[in-house]
Amino acid sequence: MKEVEKQLITKIITQDFGISMHLKGSHYIEEAAILALQDSSIFVMQMYQTIAEKHNKSVASIEHTIRYAIEITYDKNKLNHFFPHSFGRPSNSEVIWTIAENVKRGMLIHNMCAVTCSISAS
Repeated sequence: MKEVEKQLITKIITQDFGISMHLKGSHYIEEAAILALQDSSIFVMQMYQTIAEKHNKSVASIEHTIRYAIEITYDKNKLNHFFPHSFGRPSNSEVIWTIAENVKRGMLIHNMCAVTCSISAS
């Protein structure tokens, strides 16, 4: 994974979605988004399993910690406009996959800018 992609994930989580990096769940969300970008067919439970093994935690603990970070942020009305079609708080998977999609879009724009800049420099 490129450093620019990791930076974009962190920016989306903290600045766009407003999830505090002080919450352990934000770091797990970050790891889950990386896994989603690496394998677009991965199931959320597989993400939890991979993260749990890495941190020597249970799958339930990872899921709960992510859910808690989302709930805290949602309760502060920071996530609501990103999920207008959700009835109530968005699910963990909705948040993870939305972050991954935003990173893909951001990287597409980043790559287009790089190509445009190199063409205009020629």
